[in-house]
Amino acid sequence: MSIKNIKNRLLESSKQDNTWAERVKYRKENKAWLDISFAIAVKVMSAIKTNKTSNTFPKTQKELAQALGCSPQYVNKVLKGTENLQLETITKIQQILNINLIEVPEFQTTVHVQVEEYKQYNKSDESVNVESSLSNYEELFGAYSYENEPDYYLKLVA
Repeated sequence: MSIKNIKNRLLESSKQDNTWAERVKYRKENKAWLDISFAIAVKVMSAIKTNKTSNTFPKTQKELAQALGCSPQYVNKVLKGTENLQLETITKIQQILNINLIEVPEFQTTVHVQVEEYKQYNKSDESVNVESSLSNYEELFGAYSYENEPDYYLKLVA
């Protein structure tokens, strides 16, 4: 048999991996949640390792699976960092391992008070100095009487 025949037979019988392009496309399309899933996996593995050294439950993937009520295979998928986790699963893992995996920022509102120019307004019998009272904006929005002044001097800016 000639070398040319051997090469042809090897080319015909060899398996070619064409799935790499699909894996790259999948990774690009799902990059955002895959990165988060990977970060969660690293943190969970770190917590398990810490539990193992401190002899705290759960100290193995199998114990974590039992605590979660799932199979060890699922925990393995989670720890590979390629599993699209649900909030319910993330919350259970947080509670079992006593760690913080995700954090939702608190809703905050900011009210800006803009005063066009320094004025003195009267509230009942007491006088309020606008320049020194900007930190206490609630005081400014009380029942003020605007003596011969248009309403545009005190306004909210969002």
